Amino acid sequence: MHCREEETSVFWIETDEELTQAVASWDDCVGLDTEFIRTDTFYPIPGLYQIASGSQIFLLNPLTIEEWQPFISYLTDPSKVKVMHACQEDLELIKHHLDVNPANIFDTQFANAFVGEDFSLSYANLVRKLVDVDLQKQQTRSNWLQRPLSEEQMIYAADDVLYLVPMYEALKSALEDNGRLSWFAEDMALRGHYAEPDPGAYFAQIKRAWQLSQRELARLKALCRWRENAARHFNMPRNRVVWDDHLMTLACQEHVVTSTLQDLLPKAVVKKYGAALLDAHRNGSQAELPAPLDKPLTAGQNARVKALRSVATEQARQLGFAAELLARRKDVEACMRAYLKDASLSGHYQGWRQAILGAQFLQILSN
Repeated sequence: MHCREEETSVFWIETDEELTQAVASWDDCVGLDTEFIRTDTFYPIPGLYQIASGSQIFLLNPLTIEEWQPFISYLTDPSKVKVMHACQEDLELIKHHLDVNPANIFDTQFANAFVGEDFSLSYANLVRKLVDVDLQKQQTRSNWLQRPLSEEQMIYAADDVLYLVPMYEALKSALEDNGRLSWFAEDMALRGHYAEPDPGAYFAQIKRAWQLSQRELARLKALCRWRENAARHFNMPRNRVVWDDHLMTLACQEHVVTSTLQDLLPKAVVKKYGAALLDAHRNGSQAELPAPLDKPLTAGQNARVKALRSVATEQARQLGFAAELLARRKDVEACMRAYLKDASLSGHYQGWRQAILGAQFLQILSN
């Protein structure tokens, strides 16, 4: 069993004054992680921020700190490197809680994909690989809103950031040695920025939505927009408001009145949201028609997608990095669709990927 190095100091930060002093002491490169709860809410609830600066760990208590500006100033300073692992949920939390996007993020999980064949290696496995330390992972399902935190939680929280900066140094060096630091930076600029999705865009994700007529699609879009805004307003998971399947059923109805809702939906939903659902359905019936959604690819198009993925996977194997950087199905399908529209590669396959795959992709796509 691994114990943290003896010289590591852990500081519990729970007042505005302590936060100001802590931030002033941090290095120009720190490890950053968050712990949060998200079981009954739309938005994550912050339970803890962890910072590793040199041999010091700072655990910031979001339940008591009120003035976050020193932390925000550090997060948004592009001269400071914030090292994270699998950063995307953490960035969503930071955006919702502090309303900022941190600058200059280095994601160790993502960086590792450019110099090794694992696309989503866990923090514990990457620590084992790069710094030869075995971590005990037992607190992932903890209640991070309880106070005081248990000793096990404190150790876990500290361990989660302790090795980020050493891993950053190893990975940055490997990226430079392989000439891939600019590739990683290009992708990280997109990956390291969280934007809350447009409430009007969710409808396109619903299974079978592509089968609807344009008028039905307009109703589905209006119903989904209402549900998305309601989930955010009441801070509830989407399916606690109304299920996707129920919205699909309503979208297919030309005329809806209260009795229709009572036939199709659970009583509690009709009682709470009936009037709003009728409004949304009416709005969708009068709204401008949206563009049709993409239909599934044909057999011939799927054969080309398979050929593209095969070429991309082989190229990644030869270069010794994760195949997912080049060959994820959703990325390759999007490239197929972009080519069908205007005979060009999708944005994902421009930039650094174009030099590696562009010519081969265009050859396959044009056949």
